[in-house]
Amino acid sequence: MFSTYQQIVYTVIIYLCLFLSFFYRNRNGIDLFIYFTVVCTIEILPIILGKEWSGRIYSVASLMYIGFFTYYYGKFMRNQKKLIYVLGLISGLVCFYFMLGSSKNFAVGLGVTLALFYIILSLSWLFNEVRNVDEDFIAKKQVFWVSSAILLWSVFFLFRIVPMYWLEKNDLAFLIMLDKIFRIAVTVTYIIFIIAITCKK
Repeated sequence: MFSTYQQIVYTVIIYLCLFLSFFYRNRNGIDLFIYFTVVCTIEILPIILGKEWSGRIYSVASLMYIGFFTYYYGKFMRNQKKLIYVLGLISGLVCFYFMLGSSKNFAVGLGVTLALFYIILSLSWLFNEVRNVDEDFIAKKQVFWVSSAILLWSVFFLFRIVPMYWLEKNDLAFLIMLDKIFRIAVTVTYIIFIIAITCKK
């Protein structure tokens, strides 16, 4: 019952994000509209192709997300643009390696790499803001909310993905509880993204 309701709420929120990002695209750029177009496409593909494809779909999506956020943060951290691009390239190659080398539909190493990539990006931007304070209040900046969203998602995702296959065999009840907590965190993540969409860059 929880999973059904959560999935409905999550689906409504991500499509709301897509709609709002399209509506606000002229004010704050088309970047987030592109991201949410990808997110919504990725979420509907397992329904079309079948659940057995979900692991592979999310694996490919991870590479797409790394590419997007490399570009996105490169725009806002111009002094560190080359470093961000190198980080994105390395993260993408590591994820691709785990995709090819894992017998699982979704490799734990791939998930960990994606989460660490998000954490490094978001904390780097926040640290850069602390070092270079300007006249704009940080909470009015789109990147602050994007960074908060992906940082929240990454922390909960690490707790969800790292012990996943071990818990599946040894403590399924705890894995189910972790999955419920993660689903709530994902929903909150996209609520934060709604705030990001309505902020000017």
